[in-house]
Amino acid sequence: MNLPDQYKLSEFFKGRVGILGFGNRLWRDDGAGSVIAEALSACPDFDAVDGGFVPENYLEKVIENNPETVLLIDAADFDGQPGEVRLLQPDELMPGGLSTHAGSPQMLARYFEARCGARVGLLAIQPGDVSEGDELSPEVAAAVSHLVKMLPAFCQPQ
Repeated sequence: MNLPDQYKLSEFFKGRVGILGFGNRLWRDDGAGSVIAEALSACPDFDAVDGGFVPENYLEKVIENNPETVLLIDAADFDGQPGEVRLLQPDELMPGGLSTHAGSPQMLARYFEARCGARVGLLAIQPGDVSEGDELSPEVAAAVSHLVKMLPAFCQPQ
C-alpha cells in the first residue's frame, strides 16, 4: 500500500479541518471516499461529511463549521496501483476532474477556497475495481482502513 508521506500530510493540516468524502458505494471502489467520511464522522476534532455521489449538495454543511483546511476524499484514477493514495493540491487537478461525479474535485476545491478561504487538498485513492457491487477491493479496503486509523492523528484538537 502506497500512502502519502507523513510529513506532507502533517504540513497540510492546519487549524479546524473539514472533510468531504464522496463516491458511489454501488460501484465498489468508487465509494472509498464516502466510506472514509462515514467512519471519521465520529471524530470530535474535525467535521467529516459523507457527500455520497452528489458532493456539491454538501458544500455548505462543511462550510458552516468554518474550516481552515478542507480535505476532499475520493476514488480517482491517476494511473497508480490499486489502493495507492496521493494528496493532490487543487492546481494538480484537471478541470474535468479525475472523479466519476458531477462536481469535479477541482471545482469543489475552488468553491471552498473562494467561499471560506480554506486551504484544500484531494486525498485521491486509486481504485482497482469500479464494477457494480458494494464491497471494496482488498487493496482499496486496506488503504481505507489505514486512512481511517491514521487521519485523526493529523487533526488538532479544537
